[in-house]
Amino acid sequence: MGRFLNTLAYLATLLALAYGAAAMFDDDGAGRRETRRPPVAPVAPVAPQRADDPVVVVEVPAKKSSVGTAFAIADGWWLTARHVVDQCALVGLLTSAKKGVRVRRTLLHPSADLALLAANLRPDTLPLSGTMPARGSDGFSIGYPQGRRGEVHASLLGRVRLRSRGRYNIEEAALFWAERQRVPAKLRALGGLSGGPMLDPQGQVVGVLVAASRRRGRVTTTHPNTALRLLSDEGVVPAGGARRNLSAGNFSREGERLRRDLTIAKVFCEARRARRRPRL
Repeated sequence: MGRFLNTLAYLATLLALAYGAAAMFDDDGAGRRETRRPPVAPVAPVAPQRADDPVVVVEVPAKKSSVGTAFAIADGWWLTARHVVDQCALVGLLTSAKKGVRVRRTLLHPSADLALLAANLRPDTLPLSGTMPARGSDGFSIGYPQGRRGEVHASLLGRVRLRSRGRYNIEEAALFWAERQRVPAKLRALGGLSGGPMLDPQGQVVGVLVAASRRRGRVTTTHPNTALRLLSDEGVVPAGGARRNLSAGNFSREGERLRRDLTIAKVFCEARRARRRPRL
């Protein structure tokens, strides 16, 4: 009976947290968009959605020019969040403060907040994991919160159903995380980290950051299988990559290396054509 009551209490807490997480990250992407051809048949869910999974509702606002995060997963291919690059007139990956590479193709997942980018930029890639992490597992997200270098250490609370509405309306299986540490510590908001990888302690991608709660402390990522399904549907073979040992003590240093090597890059979205832009 005690074990049952403890489980019930955990589910009640997770439900309360999830329903409170109703804010998207600040929009933040980049590049010229080529709309993918609609699939002939509906795409099956990447991971089964469970009726008892708590629901996280996020609002997808009208698109505006912004920045986000992307990471390399195959030769010339990158992953980011769909809301970062959806409806952009121009998408690019920054290679320095004022220079970048134009994204040649943008392929949007039809039923998840995920997108594939094709660009003539081939750094080392990150390995993808299709394994669901255990509750309480550590995760390390690296990218460009607020357009600047930064990282987040989090631990997994469990599965949720992510319901996006507004600019597009989709529902998907996702993961809900509790923040443990932000670098830099004074970082107030995570907008710009959208599209960044959530890495497990072995350096494998277990999700892509797509949302954060309005109150500090909770983030949502895609399910580990979502990216693998998108790559399979588009005929992109993940290149794998070197595993690394990540911990609360070294994840920030590893983040600096991954950004320096452009394995993780800043992605920018130009919602409308502008006179001035990074040279592509």
